[in-house]
Amino acid sequence: MKVVATPRAEETVRRVAASGREDLVMVLGTGCCDSTAPFLYDRYVIQPDAVRVGEVAGVAIFAHDWLAKLHGDERTLEVDVDELVNDSLSLESDLDRRFTLHGA
Repeated sequence: MKVVATPRAEETVRRVAASGREDLVMVLGTGCCDSTAPFLYDRYVIQPDAVRVGEVAGVAIFAHDWLAKLHGDERTLEVDVDELVNDSLSLESDLDRRFTLHGA
């Protein structure tokens, strides 16, 4: 699986970084309600079964191995962002945004 990002998602990651957050990483497969949603964390400890699947605005994107295998080597997914939504534990919620994952 390969993950790319829309320009709006890249801009959101840059805004979070500019707010002073350090050591950012995006992780797929950690959400409690939607286990495939992208979550942006700072100072997150990558789990041993995580594999790097992409990058957004210089920030590595990791997915749990089971999720990467589910989508296979040929599948490309895209991180985008919904605006005026603040219902996530991910860092972009401070900007009233939520990352989403779509088939590209």
